[in-house]
Amino acid sequence: MLLASEKQPSVDDLLVLSGNEDKTKKGRAGLKTIGGEGAILRAAQLLGPEHKAPAKLKELRESRNGITHMGWGQPVTECRALLAAGIEHINALLKDLSTEPDGFWGTHLEACTALVAQAMTEMEIRYHAKLRHARERFAETTRRLSEAEIAELVSSLSALPTAAPWPIAVPAPCPACGHTGFASGRDKTGEYGAIWFLPRHFGCRLCGLALTMWELDLAGFKGQILNDDEEPDPDWEPDFETY
Repeated sequence: MLLASEKQPSVDDLLVLSGNEDKTKKGRAGLKTIGGEGAILRAAQLLGPEHKAPAKLKELRESRNGITHMGWGQPVTECRALLAAGIEHINALLKDLSTEPDGFWGTHLEACTALVAQAMTEMEIRYHAKLRHARERFAETTRRLSEAEIAELVSSLSALPTAAPWPIAVPAPCPACGHTGFASGRDKTGEYGAIWFLPRHFGCRLCGLALTMWELDLAGFKGQILNDDEEPDPDWEPDFETY
């Protein structure tokens, strides 16, 4: 992905990035690039707080020596998930810029679309396998218990968050067993007005389900305002450097 340099972009840079390369002297040959982290931070500013970057995007950014190194030590499905995260992020930018994807991807559009679809299918298969195994664990745990004993077990365990390296935990229904588990994450408070909860992990003590990263999206765990009585600051932006 080509972007203007770290300094203020020139008129030629902006013309190239907006699809008007023919109106410049050097075209893309004169366009400088920036690092992946800088590009993602700029994209976050453009898309605003409503956009949630794909969970795998950070891993894609941190992959050393690009795709070759990433593919050397990771399973094919993991590589596909990382590449799909990058494609999804770019597509979100294109939509916000009112730009058609085929204008950016060109002859690679079909391959990119297929890669995202395949990666999502693989993620969903693994996610639903996790749910199935968690349900089986809960069924096995409670198989010989009476209804009263099951109710007591649910009452005692559903009140306890699972261990997670995040400062806050919010009760949430478990997508596997349906009982109460906890979504753990971090918050943004104070100078931004509203208190936002940003989920990073879900755990259920009853069935043992644990979800992270893209699995949270599939389960429907999204960022939310904790103090609904206050209007959120429209200028609020998430701090991607500390995610």
